[in-house]
Amino acid sequence: MYLLLGVHLNMVVISTGLFNAARFKPAMQSTLYQNFYAYRANDGNTDGNAFHGSCQHTNREYVPWWMVDLLGLFVIEVIRLTNRMDPYPRRLRNFEIDIFEQDPRRLANFPNIRGQVCYNQTDPLDGGTYNYTCSDSIVGRYVRIVMRPGALELLHICEMEVLVSGSIIEEINFQRKVNTKLIDSPFAELTLASSFLCLRECLLQRPIDFCTALNWITSTRSCQLFSVNPYLDIAPNLTFSLETHFYIQIN
Repeated sequence: MYLLLGVHLNMVVISTGLFNAARFKPAMQSTLYQNFYAYRANDGNTDGNAFHGSCQHTNREYVPWWMVDLLGLFVIEVIRLTNRMDPYPRRLRNFEIDIFEQDPRRLANFPNIRGQVCYNQTDPLDGGTYNYTCSDSIVGRYVRIVMRPGALELLHICEMEVLVSGSIIEEINFQRKVNTKLIDSPFAELTLASSFLCLRECLLQRPIDFCTALNWITSTRSCQLFSVNPYLDIAPNLTFSLETHFYIQIN
């Protein structure tokens, strides 16, 4: 047995440059069809075959939607959307991508409301990946794709990347597991003075390697950085290890 102690650490990082702010962020959708979970549309997997388990999918309804919380205000420049590339891509039609500064689910008449619109399309969309440049840079936190009222529709996309630029402030929460180590291959390993600096290094790596977890080994001051999907169960890869603290992003 290893000892698990939950500790929430609020970290703030300022980043610059164009990068995908949506990856591994909290995702939600109007309904769930089978096991096509919301997080599959922003997990970094752009496989366009939904039968490979890489896409989200709602039930058939009047206003199906999918949304991601970027966990901070960003200057949003481009939405990169990967539609299905199996036999069913053209179900995606009559949709809009809009952006909100606050959670629109708390607003009256949701989902029948409209944020700042980055893109809309009426005709069915073929399979593939599309870049939609917002006509004006939009500052926002919640990015939604929604199919407008009409006939009963279902929504499925395989990946949405939200490419942002400019200076932003992002708040990330980590949970610490004491005397616990992740058994995996880190994408980077450094020697640092403290676990705080290790956490800071993890955040600084996010635009490129998207660090979401780390091992901090107290005895050697070793900082091991990982990019893992925090939505998946990694418990089988955790083991007891004295003087090692495991940190993982929580949503």
